[in-house]
Amino acid sequence: MRLRGLIQVYTGISEEINFAPFGLGLRAAGHDFRTLITCFTPHELMEACPVASSLLKPNLLIDHSAIEGIPIGEKPIRDDVLNALKKSARAILEGDFDIVVLSGILQLMSQGVVTLGDILPLMEEKPARVELVLSGPGMSKEVMERADLVTEMVVNRPEPGGKKKNAHEEVGTVEVITGDGKGKTTYCLGKAMLMSCMEVPSFILQVIKSPKAYGEVMAIERLPCLQIKSMGKGFLNGHGTDFEKKHIKAAREAWEYWLRKIYSLRYGLLVLDEINIATYYGLIRSERVHEMIFLKPEKLNLLLSGRQAHPDVARSASTVIEMREIKHPFTHGVKARKGIEF
Repeated sequence: MRLRGLIQVYTGISEEINFAPFGLGLRAAGHDFRTLITCFTPHELMEACPVASSLLKPNLLIDHSAIEGIPIGEKPIRDDVLNALKKSARAILEGDFDIVVLSGILQLMSQGVVTLGDILPLMEEKPARVELVLSGPGMSKEVMERADLVTEMVVNRPEPGGKKKNAHEEVGTVEVITGDGKGKTTYCLGKAMLMSCMEVPSFILQVIKSPKAYGEVMAIERLPCLQIKSMGKGFLNGHGTDFEKKHIKAAREAWEYWLRKIYSLRYGLLVLDEINIATYYGLIRSERVHEMIFLKPEKLNLLLSGRQAHPDVARSASTVIEMREIKHPFTHGVKARKGIEF
């Protein structure tokens, strides 16, 4: 069990949803923690949330009561928001859940739908064992001061360097999730979980992580349309020729396995976790990743995660998401926690 719960904040200027808290809920479920995600802003994968909740119950509950019937881009009604906040507060104070996520709440604060006075009591009175996560654009100074971890999500859409597509064609997206902040892998986990719950066959290949009982690995066994495989040899602490042969061999085997998955035409979403680190250290050449993006099946969606994304790979993406570290508890001696970081 965790020694203590922290306050995490995922913010930025983009109004696009950050799926990292959803991935955190998936990971936590694998270690039998219970997560409540209360959504305060509509998003494009909402219809998947009841399915995810049913497949992962009692470890995950996603509550959309505050935004029932609200189209994307519109503000919810304050009374509905306050009712949902009250339910979340009870869950926090009574200890019904180990993790409570208020998804999109910061956006409503910046719009004046809720006030700082509605949120601060939750931050100040939460039990030490409960992890509280706030997300959305528009973080206030007061929220930042009280948070233990703050990640800024920056969304960019470079001009694609690959093949041009006709406007009428259905084209899969390529998202590169990079940066020095927390939330890259969990963003991918969250999006893959929800897309798979919309019956999109999905697969996650972890290039660096070695095969262990990580929370996400155990939880994904309960999701019929999502698979995961870890093919790495663990933490990398060298560069180029300094690497042990086992890392180079594992990366090559993972890449060949990945290509077979891509061209099997069995999947609608593929996640290549920590590929950016693998290319940065020279385990896999960036040219091969760039070529793979160019030659992938048209309708296939890709998520490529990890720090130090190569510029050519980033330019080939339809979207580049940078997770920037603003505040991190590791700098104050907090170690990685079961169910949260792994």
